[in-house]
Amino acid sequence: MSVSVTLPALGESVTEGTVTRWLKAEGERVEADEPLLEVSTDKVDTEIPAPAAGILAAIKVAEDETVEVGAELAVIDDGTGAPAAAPAGGAAGTDVVLPALGESVTEGTVTRWLKEVGEEVTEDEPLLEVSTDKVDTEIPAPVSGTLLEIVVAEDETAEVGAKLAVIGAAGAAPAAAPAPAAPAPAAAPALRRPSPPRPRSPRPRPPATTARTSRRWSASSPPRTASTWARSRAPASVAASASRTSSPPRRPPGPPQPLRPPSPPPLRPPPRRRRSWRRPRCAVRRSR
Repeated sequence: MSVSVTLPALGESVTEGTVTRWLKAEGERVEADEPLLEVSTDKVDTEIPAPAAGILAAIKVAEDETVEVGAELAVIDDGTGAPAAAPAGGAAGTDVVLPALGESVTEGTVTRWLKEVGEEVTEDEPLLEVSTDKVDTEIPAPVSGTLLEIVVAEDETAEVGAKLAVIGAAGAAPAAAPAPAAPAPAAAPALRRPSPPRPRSPRPRPPATTARTSRRWSASSPPRTASTWARSRAPASVAASASRTSSPPRRPPGPPQPLRPPSPPPLRPPPRRRRSWRRPRCAVRRSR
């Protein structure tokens, strides 16, 4: 089984890298997570480990060459000679990945697919349209062949280096869509037992209020007599029995009072006249 070695993302703004040195030659055996090559970027220099154990079958990128993030660098064969196994529900072929479209662009949204599954495509032919927060562009097909599978549907967002589609050899059959799972039979509704009636608790009755006799008298109340005074000071039962036996006498209305004429306004004295005083002239003149 062959395993592809790709250039991983080495930072948010890193879009490409340069292969500075290969630590293994073609035909040598490598172990999993063993350093395979050295890569230099504008921010970091690092080593790329082998993703699996096996024999380095092919080197795709030579030293001092620059490639983008997600590009294929080499192929490792585990020695069985079998082709790379496709994931469940997928197809074997060349992967179409989302390239880096800017320094700070980390993801993109597929707006429209220009080809459908089963159609023939040629190398560098526009395959789909991708939109980011900075640019809208078309992704070309990396190889010629048949579009076997579309991994990312329209209006879905994928990160840089993510797998978008698979292109196989010309005339290859597309991947069969997984059969829908049979719906599970609906469970019969459980029968509910009728709940026993709840005993009703008796409602509490409000406490009986005792009648109180008012001892306040107003101007319209009849005059107090010995009997009314005794009834007001006696208990309610004694007062009730007294009121049933005798009633207080009513005061006869008095004669109507005559109306008083309005009093005249007070008289004010006339204002005093102010006299002017002058100095009298002297009748006798002074002799010179």
